[in-house]
Amino acid sequence: MKRTALLLITMIALAGCGKTSSPDGRAQLRDQELSQRIDALEQKQIVILDSIRSLNEKEAINSSQSN
Repeated sequence: MKRTALLLITMIALAGCGKTSSPDGRAQLRDQELSQRIDALEQKQIVILDSIRSLNEKEAINSSQSN
């Protein structure tokens, strides 16, 4: 009985030792998520800037052809 109780307490203690159980662990998870979001935004920004550059080049070509 004592052995089972000790095993159960140990299992509960180990289950509570995850990353989300400590402030540092939660901060690391938050920072990791924010980093991934920033990376995704940077990729979207690159696509948008490439589109703008392409549109500007087309506009420049059309302007030079009409002159």
